[in-house]
Amino acid sequence: MTSSVPVVVIAGYLGSGKTTLLNHVLRSARADGTRIGVLVNDFGAVNIDAFLVAGQADGTVSLGNGCLCCAVDRDGLADALATLARPSAQLDAILIEASGIAEPKALIGMVTGLTDPRLRYGGLVYVVDAVHADAARDRHPELGGHVAIADLVLLNKADLADRSTLDRLGAELRAVNPSAPLVATVDAAIDPALLFDVTERRADADGPQQLALDELIVDEHRHDHLHADYQSVSFESRVPMNPRRLAAFLERPPYGCFRVKGIVHFDVPHYRQKFVVHAVGGFVRVHRERWEGETPSSTLVAIGSGLDPDEVRRRLEDVVVGPDDPDDEHGILSIARYLPA
Repeated sequence: MTSSVPVVVIAGYLGSGKTTLLNHVLRSARADGTRIGVLVNDFGAVNIDAFLVAGQADGTVSLGNGCLCCAVDRDGLADALATLARPSAQLDAILIEASGIAEPKALIGMVTGLTDPRLRYGGLVYVVDAVHADAARDRHPELGGHVAIADLVLLNKADLADRSTLDRLGAELRAVNPSAPLVATVDAAIDPALLFDVTERRADADGPQQLALDELIVDEHRHDHLHADYQSVSFESRVPMNPRRLAAFLERPPYGCFRVKGIVHFDVPHYRQKFVVHAVGGFVRVHRERWEGETPSSTLVAIGSGLDPDEVRRRLEDVVVGPDDPDDEHGILSIARYLPA
């Protein structure tokens, strides 16, 4: 299967927990072998010293766990993404820390406007400090606008705020953005599988093993908090799907859904190939492949937090072609418009 690398934008005001989230994902990557590319304005956003540095060249630091960190500004973003997208990097995801590079809305436009088929938009994750949210909103009235365009909102430092504050902030954030999943976190600890597909790679047991410094020394500041929960709901069907209704599902997913992935079968002349779909926050990416000896069928997975599994499955069942569906010769255009030019 041809794969593309999701580009996830991380934003939030100073002190909200963006750096903590970046380092949490990098630490998790070392544990399971996932390869992450990180784009920051300043290497200070990543705790480079906590990882074994395997090499450095042209503004890129290679970490011993296969991850890459690049220091860029707005003008260098496109070139940096192209560098990280090269097949030899074998990255599973790219994270952009928005501070110092561009405003979140501008970054979304830049990433969704990419024509490189090796890259796709992976969503805007906005981190909100539960303790200082009110003060941040007073200083930065644009915070509401940033939350409104987020695909996933993290209400961080939930352990430091009382229940009434969390409930009030949760209601206010949902009022601004009723569609994005809202996840309360401690130390910005979320399961990376919420953001992207985690690829586990086994190290060569007979080869040399590289250990980061903090694997050898007990870190007194390291917490054993569990990842914030996420959900995945799977749906399979051998009956073809209705392209117009599928497009509506991908563009307007159920509440709590951060991303959708899968393969889809349409019984439409000239469009009976395997369709591989990815969608985040209404942004849809589609490409076609051959059915290599497989029986055509559809498998879709909705991933998020606060999902109603029954509602997700009900909506996907409605996408399946029914015996009373009218002829809709132009319906496939709802999906075909997302194919690469």
